[in-house]
Formats: sequence, C-alpha cells, structure tokens
Amino acid sequence: MFIRNCLTPREEIVTVTPDISLQETLDILQKNGLDSVPVVDDKGLFLGITGYRYIFKALLEEGVQNLETLKDYKVSDALYLIDPISVDSDFEDTFPVIVYHPFVPVVDEDGFTFLGIVKISDIEAVLTTTYGHGIPGVRFLLGVLIDVPHEMEQIMECVKPFDVNIITVVTFDAGDAVGRRILLKIEPTPHTENIRKELEKKGFRVLDVKEVKPAEEEENS
Repeated sequence: MFIRNCLTPREEIVTVTPDISLQETLDILQKNGLDSVPVVDDKGLFLGITGYRYIFKALLEEGVQNLETLKDYKVSDALYLIDPISVDSDFEDTFPVIVYHPFVPVVDEDGFTFLGIVKISDIEAVLTTTYGHGIPGVRFLLGVLIDVPHEMEQIMECVKPFDVNIITVVTFDAGDAVGRRILLKIEPTPHTENIRKELEKKGFRVLDVKEVKPAEEEENS
C-alpha cells in the first residue's frame, strides 16, 4: 500500500494560511466541524497544524483573558510544528504520527509542498483489509520462533492439499525476544481440523482457531 493510494488531496480538505486571525480560524473550525487544520502558506508549502487545542494553549501562555482580542492574533501565533511524511513513504510510516495527531500531513518529494492528508479512517480501512476483518472464514493464530526459515512456505504447504483460498497472512510481534505470531485466515472450509493438524506437524503452535461468520449471522446469533 502506497501513501498516494489513501491520500485525501489538498483540494478536498480545509486549510488555513498563517496570516489569518485566530478569530477567523475558530470560525472556520466551527463551520466545518473540525478540531484542527493544516497550515499552508501562499506558495503551497506545509508549515504545521493549528486548532482549538493549539489556539487556546497559545492564548493561555500569552495570558490573554479577553477573547475579543482574538482578531489581533494570527495563526502563526498558534502554529504547532509537525513533521510531515513524503508521498513516497511507506504506509506504515503513518502509524507513529496518527497516534499523536488527528491526521497525517503529506508533502511532495521536495519535503515541503503540501499534497494532502491521510485520515485515521483511511488507516483504519487499510488495516481492516489487511486483517480480512468482517470477511467470513477460519482464523488461525500461530506461535512461531523468530528467524525460523521458510515459515510462509510451510504454511502454504499445509493449506494447499485442501484447495482453500487464503484471505490474509499477517505476522506481528508476540511481545518477547524470541517469539512472533502469524495470523492466517482462510475461506470457510470443512477441513479446519485437518489443517490444524498439518500446521502442528510442521512445528507451528496453534494458539487459537476461530470461525468468523458473516456479519448478518453474527448479528442474529
């Protein structure tokens, strides 16, 4: 997955320039139902972000008590600096950013020209697809040791004789120095138990086996 495939382009989002007043910025946020927005200058260069949190933090630090003076302050007075990611970055580079910020700003290869944002809903959609969430099938959670060769090849050998399609295979850290987890999800099959036995013969620890039903069945069950 590439950043450009899940990018909401600049033309479709609200941005502000650093020279407009904080009062105007608050009006823009309220009108569009937003908490924060990217700050982009007249040349299209990304400068940072601003929003309710950053505006009121700046006002508190300035000791401002009369909100009528908001028109005297500019966005540049409440600008929060955030490192954008390049449009050529890997998708997983969005994760550390979205944990702390409402969106991920994306710039062109030059490192400055603002192209758009990746929203948390975009990241959620990609992860949902990656894990095959909501797709009926059989889910195997496997425990494996780090640096054991040909693990994926062995998994394929276990599944192939039963002529079932693989929905997804995802590996992730088990939280210790020597172990990892593999999530294998295959299409519904009557051969679940046989596949489990084949996996165990290959040395995989089968930690969990779960049949994932269609959403309609889950709601009615």
